[in-house]
Amino acid sequence: MYSFPLKRLLLCIIILFFNISCDNKREALGADNEIRVICSEVDREAIQKYLSAIFTDTLYTPEPEPYYHLKFSDPSTYLDLRSQSQVVVAALTRDVGNPGYQLVKRILSPEQFSFTEDQDPIILGKDIYAKKQLFMIINANSADQLMSTVNEKQANVRKHFHEQFIERQGRYIFGADRNKDLEDSLSMEFGWTLKIPWGWEIIKKRPDSNFIWLGKEMPFQWIGIGWTKGDILEDDLSVGEYIWNWPIKNYGNIQINDYKFKLDKSFHNNYPAWRAEGIWETVDIKEAKGGPFRSYLFYDPKENKTYHLNYLIHHPGNDKSIFMRQLDMVVKSFRIHTI
Repeated sequence: MYSFPLKRLLLCIIILFFNISCDNKREALGADNEIRVICSEVDREAIQKYLSAIFTDTLYTPEPEPYYHLKFSDPSTYLDLRSQSQVVVAALTRDVGNPGYQLVKRILSPEQFSFTEDQDPIILGKDIYAKKQLFMIINANSADQLMSTVNEKQANVRKHFHEQFIERQGRYIFGADRNKDLEDSLSMEFGWTLKIPWGWEIIKKRPDSNFIWLGKEMPFQWIGIGWTKGDILEDDLSVGEYIWNWPIKNYGNIQINDYKFKLDKSFHNNYPAWRAEGIWETVDIKEAKGGPFRSYLFYDPKENKTYHLNYLIHHPGNDKSIFMRQLDMVVKSFRIHTI
């Protein structure tokens, strides 16, 4: 067992190892919903089990769709894939004939290798071989040792991957070509702001009903914003009923399906909120559409108003989770003016 000072020293070494300068590096490649996992076939099943236990977020569209797709590759592909945006290099089997084991030994210093093998099997660093990159090494002496760290590691690992997604996607959807004219117009008229990506427009605006409907196509995306006087967040039954009836009242041709409907307490920025998610569908079965939705309902005491932010997507036959996460970023940009 390492003494406390030595353990602190090794942690510092690991941090320094992953604090390489980003000067002259290219930006990392690859989709933001893909994790490139480099390991031997002998370790693949155990590594897949571990990463699936870490990344548990699933979107129901109504088919289940994970937030991250694990793309496994042989250690021989390391030089070709090490500049991807999200890379995991992993080894479990302690065998000199295991190329994944040999790869991890080459990447880590002897001190780092011993520390991860005996103490903490996970190293997570940023911008190692490319800008805007997450690079994780898993070096455990057994599958049991690795699985025993799931509860300890899950929140921190997910946090870093989520922040990576926000950073990379934010520059794309909130770039210089945002629809700032529309942002300013809404701000002046309604007293709140929302970052609106390029290509979005107003579908319907009903100031007398405290409702505005924004949208974009390719893929088909909507954001509905409504507000009402007072605090209506009494209990989960009244909140659930309000959210359930809101789409048909405001969109007119959309309703919520009870499949996978979920309502729980959450936050919208710093506001305590109710979050609902599930499946929406059109009322007219002749032109059937549907897909995932999410809502945030929260009360602002300064304005004495309850706000409802709803977003949904229709993108049949294609991945939807990355677009839903983009919509969540847009909705999280909602700010109420303070006097």
